[in-house]
Amino acid sequence: MTEQTVSNLFRRTSFIVSDVERTANFYQQIFGWARFYDHETPVDKRFPPCAPDQTIGKIIILKVDDPFIGMIGFMEYQGFEPKQRVTPGRRTLGIGDAILIIEAKNIPATYDKARTAGAALVTEPVEWTVKAHSGEGVIRLSTFSFFDPNGIYVEVNCRL
Repeated sequence: MTEQTVSNLFRRTSFIVSDVERTANFYQQIFGWARFYDHETPVDKRFPPCAPDQTIGKIIILKVDDPFIGMIGFMEYQGFEPKQRVTPGRRTLGIGDAILIIEAKNIPATYDKARTAGAALVTEPVEWTVKAHSGEGVIRLSTFSFFDPNGIYVEVNCRL
């Protein structure tokens, strides 16, 4: 078997939101993530294909533990309101929806922070199992989930 070199890295996930400060503060309050990038900049209408050219975008990127790939970004447009794709107050997902999966070290404490921050909780912490990636054996997890203020679904888990 030969060793393969990975030439493409998955850097981060970013979301278009209606209030970037509120969103960044929400995630900072629950998970304690730090701001890596916090700037306004004119956008190119092709990246992402949403707002007119040179619309000012306020971008905040939060970093987790890994300073290169452990990041999440949020962008709010100034003077332009994108079409709403997510129904506020929804409780289910559909094709094309993202699922943020976050590993927490302390599920009960993180759950309390999410509840206090106003997350739309879907499930309280439960213990369950999934098949191991090898197909042999199982992984035991403690997991809870919620929708954030933008309707983004978040699953928080911890291996037991």
